Amino acid sequence: METKRHFSGEFKLQVVMESYQRDTTIEAVCRKFNVARSVVNRWRTEFKKDGSKIFLDKRIQKGKAISQGFAPGESPEDLKKIIGNQTVQIEILKKVQGLLS
Repeated sequence: METKRHFSGEFKLQVVMESYQRDTTIEAVCRKFNVARSVVNRWRTEFKKDGSKIFLDKRIQKGKAISQGFAPGESPEDLKKIIGNQTVQIEILKKVQGLLS
């Protein structure tokens, strides 16, 4: 029984970058790294789709969160803002409740 192999992100990046080299072919890269062509093609597709996230402007909070792998609205900073807003709303409701009592 053959076990499923797992590859690190660094390994995948190395394979993809080498597959884009002008002086080599995808078949040669597959032989060199002992990886199936379909796997290399999938990694290249993922790289094309998500590679631009590496270069997001990290000075902007949204870009920083996305570059760290958080979905919009799920970064720690975004969650802190939500908690802060809810805390303020709770305090206001407590004051209103005290006034109505």
